[in-house]
Amino acid sequence: MGIFKDMKKLKKQGDEIGKQTGRPTSMWGMLKDTPNQLSQASAAIDDAMALQANLQAQQQLLTSGTPATGTIKAFQDTGTLVNFNPLVNLTLDVEVEGQAPYTVQTSTSVPQVMLAQLQAGNTLPVRVDPTNPQNVAIEWARFGQT
Repeated sequence: MGIFKDMKKLKKQGDEIGKQTGRPTSMWGMLKDTPNQLSQASAAIDDAMALQANLQAQQQLLTSGTPATGTIKAFQDTGTLVNFNPLVNLTLDVEVEGQAPYTVQTSTSVPQVMLAQLQAGNTLPVRVDPTNPQNVAIEWARFGQT
């Protein structure tokens, strides 16, 4: 009996949310907004492709990089999640055998099970790019074995 009343109420709530978020609420407004929606979709695809390229580069570095040890100096949560894992900014002191230690800043996603271990002073197994020593990848699978 109250189905039409409920539908009207839902439509009104949807319109209010649309206005608050700056989205068009009418069919004509939605059609006019199509270029903007396509632009946003294109930007999201570009972001996803960049993330995929970064993940592939990290995977390549994990297989071909020089083994090293990184000591956590500082870390900061960015508030971003990648596959439900937090993305953090790390400052590490990197020690490659036969070389002087140096400091690196990097961003990486941290597996949820490793979060409690992420403390200043702890060491992490890392791989270093031989052509760019500032580029490092954390070997989370070997964490705790250094």
